[in-house]
Amino acid sequence: MPRPDFIATRIALSVTVALLSAVAPARAQSAPAPVAQVACAFGAFVNETDPAGLNVRAGPGAAYRVLGTLPPINVSADDPPLRARVEVRVTAGADGWFRIAGAQDNEALLDAAARPMFKGTGWVSGRKLTVKSQAAVGRQRPDAQSPAVLIPKDGIGFDGDAFVDHGRLVACDGKWAQVEYAIDSELRGNVQIEPAATAGAEAGRVRAWVDRLCAVQETSCDGG
Repeated sequence: MPRPDFIATRIALSVTVALLSAVAPARAQSAPAPVAQVACAFGAFVNETDPAGLNVRAGPGAAYRVLGTLPPINVSADDPPLRARVEVRVTAGADGWFRIAGAQDNEALLDAAARPMFKGTGWVSGRKLTVKSQAAVGRQRPDAQSPAVLIPKDGIGFDGDAFVDHGRLVACDGKWAQVEYAIDSELRGNVQIEPAATAGAEAGRVRAWVDRLCAVQETSCDGG
């Protein structure tokens, strides 16, 4: 007949194994699940206002570790003030997050020295990125033959301050960007909005795909 101390040891081992088995799957699930990535190639601007800056992460999601930060919008003392944003290159998109590289200040824009920032490759939320486009219309899909869903009026363009200030990046595909714009009373009177532009957008916002994206913040750019 087994000794009581032997039985107690066996029971303790069984309990330990059961606990380890229960914990192991939970740990495995804590790692971010991989998401499909789309290759992209265009310039964008950091639309962050938090003085702490924008976190750049190791992967497409808030669960990934922070690699560094990018400074917020730099506002000049002019009247009206100039708003200079960190310029980045977008090279991929995944589920509302975007892989960026080559972050830099445009020193000529405010005649100010470049600020310290993370200059490597990493991921940032599209909610803090905006783009400048010389497209004539915003389209339903990333295709020049796709129906127009946002049509600016009276010479207003997607490269104007109103669109850049109100835009945030949703998705990308090659040289196309899907942008979600907050439509205030000023913009509403200057753009024709088709019903398809509201699909998937938050209340008070509209979405459209634009190309001819500009990589610099000055008034004129090639937008090729």
